[in-house]
Amino acid sequence: MAFDPYAKQNVADPYGTSPSQRLSTALTGLSMQEKGLRRQDQRSRFDLAKAYKKRTPQIEANFAQRGLQDSGMRNLALAESASGFERQRTEQQSGLDAALFNLVAQRMGLYGGYAGSRFEDALGATSSRAETAARIREAMA
Repeated sequence: MAFDPYAKQNVADPYGTSPSQRLSTALTGLSMQEKGLRRQDQRSRFDLAKAYKKRTPQIEANFAQRGLQDSGMRNLALAESASGFERQRTEQQSGLDAALFNLVAQRMGLYGGYAGSRFEDALGATSSRAETAARIREAMA
């Protein structure tokens, strides 16, 4: 009963990958997901900022046409526009944070599974050696 380095091979996988290869593949996938999330977040932030920059001059022009550029109503309209922009930005940031947290939790689970399989390998090798040593002692006695 020698140590079998291929005992943990995934026989359902046509490539027969080892636990470290599966970990590496899964971590690469998570890294690509994270990059995609960040890219999408930057794109939507850019679009949101462009929309806000277009909206502010429109508000100014509407109040200037009415002769209300120095009124409190103009300030209120600008403040409402800014608060809407900030609310959207905050919701977007919290969505990104939640998605990144889920990716970190998945990553931690992958590391835990890998460490568990490595521990199981070491424990299995040690127990098989102990069984072999016990059989040798019995045969010698």
